[in-house]
Amino acid sequence: MSPDARQLIAQHARTTQLLGVDFLPLGTAPQGLSTQQAAGEIEPKSTPQPSNPLPDAATPPDAGELNRMAAVPLAELRAQSDAISDAQARLDALRARYEQDAPHQHFNTSFTNIVFGEGAADADLMFVGEAPGEQEDQTGRPFVGRAGQLLEKMIVAMGYSRESVYICNVLKTRPPNNATPTSEEARLCAPYLLEQIRIIEPKVIVTLGLPASHLLLGTTSPMRSLRGRWHAFPPPSSSGGIISDQDLDAYPSIEVMATYHPAYLLRSYTEENRRKVWSDLQMVMEKLKGV
Repeated sequence: MSPDARQLIAQHARTTQLLGVDFLPLGTAPQGLSTQQAAGEIEPKSTPQPSNPLPDAATPPDAGELNRMAAVPLAELRAQSDAISDAQARLDALRARYEQDAPHQHFNTSFTNIVFGEGAADADLMFVGEAPGEQEDQTGRPFVGRAGQLLEKMIVAMGYSRESVYICNVLKTRPPNNATPTSEEARLCAPYLLEQIRIIEPKVIVTLGLPASHLLLGTTSPMRSLRGRWHAFPPPSSSGGIISDQDLDAYPSIEVMATYHPAYLLRSYTEENRRKVWSDLQMVMEKLKGV
């Protein structure tokens, strides 16, 4: 056994003792992850090359033009939802509206399936990531790849099941080469995420990674200053958030915990990072106790 492998196993054992739970497999790195990757020795994401747009779409606009495009009015989505009494039926209608509006047609994307979200329509706990990956795109379900398998282990370690929470992303279609969503892309897709939140009305939202955290909290702060403490949704209008003053009262007040995306943990597979995430999730568990 190599020294690196022994070090990795020792990290797992220490984490088990420290955390009281091991939501990552003990002994070896996740399948397909080398020892060097498990130790966090991995190159950052390369800058993706734009892919072809949808076959039936015109060439996507440049960033300046994209930024000038108007997102669907929040009040319009609320009126549609409020005409339906059942929460799941409201989510289904919202998905149909998203498919009709197709905000993704305005930016570079190449996808097979829309990945809208899944879980309990009345969930107390909601997880929001950034965008679907390859396996999510193939199945039409959020968080089913390696990062999703890790997220599911976290959810189980918290005492929940995948079916009892709600899981979705800021973007509903896969970006080319799994690129990080731009602020303009997030802005155009935000109304549908906001309406998902309003329909489900969870007690707590966990934002996974910076794109979701920045969008919902109206901030550009780094994760190290966001995680480990509670934030309010919707953010105050003075923060430059995505909800205007006239729309603020339409949304429930929800506690938000920002934490690292599971994909980041897979890239930086260290005891320190795992302990940080588990600490964040323990705060969520404590907040939801007795709900």
